[in-house]
Amino acid sequence: MPSHRIALCHVALLLLSMPCRAAEVFYMDHDPVTNQYVGPIGPLVLSGEITAGDYDTLLSKILSDENHFLAQNKLIVASDGGDVAEALKIADLVKSLYSQLIVGPLTGRCVSACFFIYAAAGQREADGDKLLGINRPFFADADAAPLPAGDAVGVESKGLTQVRTFLQENAVPKYLVDEMFRHASDDAYWLSADDERNLGFRSQSFKQLLAAKCGWDDAIEREAYAGKRPVDDLKQLLQCKDHVTQDAAHQVLLAARQARSTRAGLPGDLASKPKPRAGVSKPPAQRASAPAH
Repeated sequence: MPSHRIALCHVALLLLSMPCRAAEVFYMDHDPVTNQYVGPIGPLVLSGEITAGDYDTLLSKILSDENHFLAQNKLIVASDGGDVAEALKIADLVKSLYSQLIVGPLTGRCVSACFFIYAAAGQREADGDKLLGINRPFFADADAAPLPAGDAVGVESKGLTQVRTFLQENAVPKYLVDEMFRHASDDAYWLSADDERNLGFRSQSFKQLLAAKCGWDDAIEREAYAGKRPVDDLKQLLQCKDHVTQDAAHQVLLAARQARSTRAGLPGDLASKPKPRAGVSKPPAQRASAPAH
């Protein structure tokens, strides 16, 4: 079994053994080959129902040691959905960092609101069948008891408009958008391998960035992997990609740190200094994924 699958298997066992609560964020902390505890040095994992505050939790985890996170710049997600507005905030963060998003059968599926995070990621992959599910977004506020019927409809209409705009901005194929709105919030349309290819394993905005900054050409990548072109040609492109995305991600995190420091009333020079690395600890308990919203 490949080492990355062994690592994902270990994470799956962790998730199954944890008490069920809302989304948790932690680094994989076992060696994928020996299965020995080595400290939180693996990819970052976001697992469980997405609730208000999860964006701040994820950002705080990344800022606690941004060099650690950006060394891999990967996020594994496993969620059946949750708060749509919070998922859209997380999606924008993942997009701005050019993080690679991974969904696997051993860690769990990505459904409903979780799909927004997947769709926004510059690089993404789902390793298996029925791992990506989409349905009509559910807005809890629209059904809140105190709201008159007209206000509830207004809340939902505004939310659905925001979702459609988000999907268009992230170049999600129209037929997938139609499938999303055709399936009720307690149902799901599962993306096929063809659907995933149509969506793309790299986002349109990420492709445009690579083309503009690195002269990226997908044909070079295909030919290099097929042995029809020198591997060094691809290496140059990959080195440029890493340089461009790392610089951009550091700038995003610097701005986020400064914004937090401003809100907290800290001096500006402290905002630019990364926080010291936290001590080794085991991942926090997972909270349960709720039905797809």
